[in-house]
Amino acid sequence: MPDDSKKESGSAELAGQTTIVLVEDHTILRNGLRLILSVQDEFSVVGEAGNCGDGLRVVRDTSPDVVITDMDLPDRTGLTLIPDLKAFDDTIKIIVLTSRCTSELVRKVLDAGANAYIRKDAPPSELVRGVRAVMEGKRFLSANVLSSINL
Repeated sequence: MPDDSKKESGSAELAGQTTIVLVEDHTILRNGLRLILSVQDEFSVVGEAGNCGDGLRVVRDTSPDVVITDMDLPDRTGLTLIPDLKAFDDTIKIIVLTSRCTSELVRKVLDAGANAYIRKDAPPSELVRGVRAVMEGKRFLSANVLSSINL
């Protein structure tokens, strides 16, 4: 069960902003994601990690609203990270951002508890729309995911 004091004592209420942690092993991509998100006044990237282990530590330290994770990480897959994030705080919204896209993988990711699935070749506006959608309690699949799968 989530501890609401974590949200208050962390940085979750940075002037009403949605706080985000990025878990992506490619530094240049992580930097690009941060730039895409930081131009939106309502978003604040509060932490970053290059693998699942560090990602969990950053999430525990910052108690973000949203975690954006890659599927292919050096120590584990993003798919195995999802249940650990939900066990820590079941209110965390999880967005999987990956280049891989099959109907089976999308289904597994959503069944594991992710709130959104976005392909890395989607335009930046899709990522922004995805964060906004999950914060409204919706599930989100980028347009290029919808056009390439059968759920």
